[in-house]
Amino acid sequence: MNSLPFINCGIEELQHTHIDLKNSVATDNYEEVVLAYLKEEDFSIKDTHGNNLLHIAAKEGLRTMCRGICALTGDLELWNQKNKEGLTPIDVADPKTRRDLLLISMRSQTVPSHHSLANRELLEARLQQSNPNFKVLLSLDGGGVRAILEATMLMAIEKELGEPILSRTHWLGGTSCGGIMAMCLGCGISPDEQRRVFFYTRKKTFCGNTKMFPKHDSAGLEQNLKDIIGSYTTMSCLATHKVMVTAAKCQSAPPSLILFRTYAPRVSVKEFEQYGYFDPDKILAWKAMRCTSAAPVYFSSFHGLADGAIFCNNPCTTLMTDFFKLKKVERFKGVRNDDEIGCVISIGSGSEPVVPLGGIDINLSNALAIGRDFREIFGNGKNLITLFMYQCTSSHAVPVGQAREWAHSLNIPFFRFSPRLSRAFELDSHQIDGIFDFMFETEVYLRTQARQDIADLVKLLKTMPKNESPNYKDIVHHNK
Repeated sequence: MNSLPFINCGIEELQHTHIDLKNSVATDNYEEVVLAYLKEEDFSIKDTHGNNLLHIAAKEGLRTMCRGICALTGDLELWNQKNKEGLTPIDVADPKTRRDLLLISMRSQTVPSHHSLANRELLEARLQQSNPNFKVLLSLDGGGVRAILEATMLMAIEKELGEPILSRTHWLGGTSCGGIMAMCLGCGISPDEQRRVFFYTRKKTFCGNTKMFPKHDSAGLEQNLKDIIGSYTTMSCLATHKVMVTAAKCQSAPPSLILFRTYAPRVSVKEFEQYGYFDPDKILAWKAMRCTSAAPVYFSSFHGLADGAIFCNNPCTTLMTDFFKLKKVERFKGVRNDDEIGCVISIGSGSEPVVPLGGIDINLSNALAIGRDFREIFGNGKNLITLFMYQCTSSHAVPVGQAREWAHSLNIPFFRFSPRLSRAFELDSHQIDGIFDFMFETEVYLRTQARQDIADLVKLLKTMPKNESPNYKDIVHHNK
């Protein structure tokens, strides 16, 4: 709670709030449980009968609460602990909750795909190489409040690695909430701190709007960004890592991709524009974050710039492209650049189930047809809008395949982490029960499907050149 990001965004004010955690769990009070998590209270407490919090929730048949406790306290593995009667939470749970607890307690592995097997061959070859110029690229997808899931995956990697992931990564790229995460990482805010901040600020960010459109007033988002990263922090202040966030210029058709970077080629400042770069000294970090998170429908654009998801909700190929572009520009100008990509890590915000849409054809040939087929035309029009929205926020399938095949063609190990979600989840939802469900599904994914990939990644990261860890206090400026 003494963390500077917590102090700046107001989380430390919760320290004076009294919470009876055992009672909060027993009464199914999600908000109080989250407040206890934000306050970093002890979730390993037990009652006089030796029941931990998971015992209490399981006995009451509170399935979602059980999922939330598992997700927030995965390291404690409360499901394996016995009470004074020798019973675990699994023993006292109802059938549905028992199935959940068994699912998270079993460290099963899935059959590796041919992509994973090919990646493992590249991994073994890369482990035999030692190159001080290797750089690790970390890409973070957009996904709104599901940034909580991305932070959870980074926390799992860090736990296995035994050190901050920032100490083994060099390039960070993100879109929308992923862009916010990349910038936060670049100024020294850990994944664990980010997850707490996202929980705390979610209602202020997705605050609704007195107007019909957009869905949310941007004032809350902007204030959160200033609180977290400072009103006067420039992009150049984030100097330990090369950080890139995406945005879309929408004042002309077709729209164009805009990249805000903490870096530029080692050439004259006068040449930046010629090569497609802004001066990092002149770009305020919070404004870059505001642009990349200006999701159409959800928030207003910022000076004509909108969410980079219009181009690349999954910014992995954009990040790889920018790595090679910087190298090409510097070599063209006679500046030595021997950097090579050591590996690529792509973090997703979860993939939703495939949804059948129905027709998309709209017949407007004459007024009679419009009147006769109004319901069909309206339904197909709605399907078209849905299709457009899905395409604008596509992070999986094609984008992942393109990035993976490009990396593999260059003999670069590629790691993709993104859980399959059981249902759709609005990007601006701040309902705790839904967040608990998806955090639980992510925790299960990390312990099963992603388990071997995390082990392989960590094995490789430990051989990569170390990087300096950023110091939040030295980077963030709230005053001129």
